[in-house]
Formats: sequence, structure tokens, C-alpha cells
Amino acid sequence: MKILHVVPGLGDPANGIAAAATRLAEEQRALGGEVSVSPSCTVADCRLSDVVFVHSMWTPPVLRACHAALRAGTPLVRVPHGCLNPAALRHSAWKKALVSPIERHYMRRAACILVTTETEKAAVKRWVRGAQRLEVVGMGIDDLLTPDIPDIPDHPDIPDLPPKRTDDGPRSFLFVGRLHPLKGLDLLLAALPTDAFLRVIAPDVDGAWARYERLARRLGVADRVTFLGVKTGTEKLAEMRRADALVLPTHSENFGFAVAEALVVGTPAITTKGAPWEGLETHGCGWWTDVNAASLRAALEDCASRSRAELAEMGARGRAWMLSDFTWRACAERVQGATKGVIR
Repeated sequence: MKILHVVPGLGDPANGIAAAATRLAEEQRALGGEVSVSPSCTVADCRLSDVVFVHSMWTPPVLRACHAALRAGTPLVRVPHGCLNPAALRHSAWKKALVSPIERHYMRRAACILVTTETEKAAVKRWVRGAQRLEVVGMGIDDLLTPDIPDIPDHPDIPDLPPKRTDDGPRSFLFVGRLHPLKGLDLLLAALPTDAFLRVIAPDVDGAWARYERLARRLGVADRVTFLGVKTGTEKLAEMRRADALVLPTHSENFGFAVAEALVVGTPAITTKGAPWEGLETHGCGWWTDVNAASLRAALEDCASRSRAELAEMGARGRAWMLSDFTWRACAERVQGATKGVIR
């Protein structure tokens, strides 16, 4: 089977969509497909393929690729990567409004639309109305962690990272992300329980640290909040490992890789219903709250009230869940199942 992935911005190392599409393509190749990845395509390219996956939305290369696939009569699979989530739609809304009629046409004519989560599926259904087939296939996270974290799910501890704390000292939470209003650090500062500490991994862009430090002082928590700057690789994972819980107090998130990273190193996570992590509760490895300070505070206090032994057990369940369901091989197998019957 010949599979073509069209990924605008393929050469940009900071392009998360390109990285995800490339990893999916690698695993499809390992499963026996003849797979190519390109930033664009022609009608002739599509005629040589059995299926065309077009990643992202809105841009001219995306629209041209959709047109080419449909003109060639090759099944078109759309992968929007969160482009239809409410917060994403509000960004440059007037530009998106101009091409929305064309995008809706191509989305409705796609043989299949693949999404990451049930939350994204609901957003796509609201916007498209009439999609032929809409399937949740998830995401892989294993490539984010290797070679720092070996794939040894039964190992009681994780080499090269600090052991989980077992004392009864004050609880320590960790925030990882941009200092952007949508990320909800203001909610977290307002919800921080008495005697708990917060460590923040985030870049200082346009004086954001100073703004949040002022907010922390106004809320009376400045002496319990530490801004660490940017941490990557093992340094970041070590901070996640030391924390009692990773907190992502987001207003809107298509996936939230920080949650997955924390779970892989055995740390529970707390996030809001602005992120698609309802599985934290069903798998017993964290909290999934409403998007407000009161709900977030209740989750933080519940976490702080639990013994570190119990938190370690929650983290272990989360790690097992990640290593079972959130690999690119598992994602590629779900894609294979989801597109069965639509590929010519």
C-alpha cells in the first residue's frame, strides 16, 4: 500500500505537527506500508498513491493538497491536529473565516478525519457537520522521552532520575509550559494550597516572569513559588520526577504533552477539562477538574492530603497506561484500523 503524507512546514524543527506526522509515517512504514512524506503534492503524486493524509488546516499548501487528492480520485484522510478546537479557531479568526467554506467542503469530502481525542472529535463534529467518517486515533509520546527514559514498564524505579520522595514534608507541585494566559498559571497561583510549594518551568518572554511574580506577591504566595526558567531533556524530567504532581491548569489544550511526560516518569497529573485528559480519573493517576480556581484548588488539596506512597502508586498506574497506549506503534495500528475500508 502506497501512503502519502502531506505536511506543510516539514523542514521546520519547531513544527510539532511535522514531527508527529513523520513519526506516524515511520511506524506505518514499519507495519509494511510504502510511505512518503512531503510538504506538498500534485495530482500526479496523488494518482501514484493509495491514500493521501493531509495534516493541519487553513494554509494554501493544505488546500492545494486536498484539491489534488480529490481531483485524482485518491481517498483523502484529513488530520487537523487541533485546528478546530475553540481556542485555535479564535486565533486569527477573520482569516479562517475567509477560507472556512472551502475547508468545510474538503473536510466533508474526506474519506476519513483522524483526531487525537474525544474532545477534539466533538469540536470537529460541531464545525464540519456532515463528515463521512471521524475516528479517534490518539498520539504517541515515546519519541519525546527516549533516550532519557528506557522502555522498562516493570522496573520499580527509573534510572538516571531521582527516586520518588517518601517523607511527609510539604507538597511540591510543578507547572511546565508557556507563560500565556491560556495556560492558566494565574488560576494555579490563586489555587495553591497553604504550605504547598510550586516550581515553574517556563521561558521568560516579554517580561512574563515579572507579571506573574507580581501576581504571586499580591496573592501572598511569592515565597512558595520558584521560577526555574527553561529546562529540557533529563533536567526537565528530573523536575517532573521530584514533584508530587504535575499541574496543567489550561483553558484550552489539544493534547498537553507535559501531562504525558509526567506520567511516564511516574508522577500523577492534575489538569482541567480544557485538556483532553479524562483518562487521568478512569486510570486512577490524577485529577481532571473544571476550569476555575475553586475546582483546581479542591484537586490540589486532595492531592496534598494523600500520602506520598499513594501518590507513587498513582504515578505507577499512569506510567503503565502511557507505555501501553501512547506509543507511535499503537497509534499507527489505530490509524490502520480507522482507515480500513476507505483506502482503494
